[in-house]
Amino acid sequence: MTPFHFPDPPDGFRWRTLGPGGPLEVLASVRFPARHGFTCRVRNRQPNASHLGRRDGLEADLDLLKRSAGVRAVHALRQVHGNDVQVLRSVARPDAPAVGDALVTRIPGTAIAIKAADCVPVLLADPVSGAVAAAHAGWRGTLVRVVEAAARALAAEAGAPPSRLRAVIGPAIRACSFEVGPEVVSAFRDSGHDVDRFALRPRASGRPHLDLALANRLQLLAAGLPEDAIEDTGICTRRQPAFHSYRREGSGVGRNWSVVVARRREGG
Repeated sequence: MTPFHFPDPPDGFRWRTLGPGGPLEVLASVRFPARHGFTCRVRNRQPNASHLGRRDGLEADLDLLKRSAGVRAVHALRQVHGNDVQVLRSVARPDAPAVGDALVTRIPGTAIAIKAADCVPVLLADPVSGAVAAAHAGWRGTLVRVVEAAARALAAEAGAPPSRLRAVIGPAIRACSFEVGPEVVSAFRDSGHDVDRFALRPRASGRPHLDLALANRLQLLAAGLPEDAIEDTGICTRRQPAFHSYRREGSGVGRNWSVVVARRREGG
């Protein structure tokens, strides 16, 4: 196994086990009001473990997440880089995953997860109802405002004002590494985004780079979350080999999972 340097956790984050069910280590926020975590490529590997992700032998699949989180099931979606939000109201896992790029639930003890290999993962939680959401935002999902849609759907499902929600942005490709063509910048501008706030033009290449994490932070603010309710790991998957990166590894890349568990309502 190739050795990797694991990054020191950013301020406000820790490497910790996901839950009582197993040894899976995840990067997690200290402040976020729900059990959660972002997996990486090596800390999830168990010797001779057939339950690991099938793509490259390192990816943590849903069974490993389920066992580690100590829940009955982990629900995921067939992600398509859109803005459909699915609301989970049954604990039974369907025969085939629903299509969408954001998932919301308020069922206590139920875990939801999204996967990414450079795209921006965003987890959300309402600290009072215990409801949670997970969203997957590549540049196409960011373009169609999937994270804003997820925040609004969570607020509606939780019966909460958006100002009560909390969010954390996980490891993702950052502006330093995300070069795009001018047509992508034009697509954001044509869709009404204030793209000049998150499009950069480094001197070295002269080609535009997008800050997708900032773009999704702006969507959370537009949905009504306060600035201090949004945390960010700040980790670039392209530059940090401990995480899978499509830009670095190509089409055979594994996936980083982002998982969050709903809990019971306060006082309930």
